[in-house]
Amino acid sequence: MDVSAPQELISYYSSGKPLVCELDADPYLCEFWPLSELVTYNQEYEVPKYAPGFFGFATSGGGEMFAISPSGSVVHLPFIGMAPSAALTLAPTWSAFEAQLRGAL
Repeated sequence: MDVSAPQELISYYSSGKPLVCELDADPYLCEFWPLSELVTYNQEYEVPKYAPGFFGFATSGGGEMFAISPSGSVVHLPFIGMAPSAALTLAPTWSAFEAQLRGAL
């Protein structure tokens, strides 16, 4: 299965915005993966196998992955027990998620 980064995510990286941020809600921390490693990380974590249609882009540093869902919402999923049914929505759109990100750490 071919996996590629969503354009809104690539635009975020290109903007030079912080790649380690706090959130106002659980899981409270978002550490973006390196842009050059996004596809590799998705393959190594077997995202297409366990959460088809999702695209991971960051970690909470505590066992959870941030991902863009097939509907375009931003969710977090556990690395262990990863499944679409385990996804918890953080924001309905990328722009809504980006608005939740707070200063670089």
